[in-house]
Amino acid sequence: MNRQIAGLGRRSAYALLNLFTGLVSLVFLPVLLLCALLCLLGIGLVLLPAALRALHAWATWHQSAAARLLGRAAPEQHSPHEGSGWGVLRHQVQDPRTRRELGWLVMQAVFGILLGLLALGGVGIVLVTILAGALWWTPMLADHVQFLGEPVTSWSTAAGLGGIQLVLGIILWLLATVLATAHGRLTLSALPVTR
Repeated sequence: MNRQIAGLGRRSAYALLNLFTGLVSLVFLPVLLLCALLCLLGIGLVLLPAALRALHAWATWHQSAAARLLGRAAPEQHSPHEGSGWGVLRHQVQDPRTRRELGWLVMQAVFGILLGLLALGGVGIVLVTILAGALWWTPMLADHVQFLGEPVTSWSTAAGLGGIQLVLGIILWLLATVLATAHGRLTLSALPVTR
């Protein structure tokens, strides 16, 4: 039982963390595009290789997190192409791992955010329902608590509608943990384990 609870906690944390990492990935995409455009001015020959190394580190970190979540061995690390200039950039662009990491980055920006929002919604509904259900009668919350769109004006409403809302929140939360496992598998399949 303790292993199941620990696994649920790991999957929940992974799902919630993906809201943040998905947003970072979303920002990373235009940064890479800007660095690529700056190659026309020459400065991109320094910036883009560094940005692609940062992408590699970001993807490797996600691989390790997904491997830990799934109970698999951490992926083998390799050194990205060091330096700057056309030669390094050419090697980076021709490296199949770079292309896979770019594809994964788009996937992470979309699915990471959605997974994180689902987890946050489920956990948030559960916590708010428990707290509001217990404190609906206090002067600070009276006339402000609603469950499933209905105002809570009695203990029976708090228990009945609150119970239904709590179950819905738990279902969302559990769905997020299942999808966290699927996300981890997708991450490992999108990113090569070895070079």
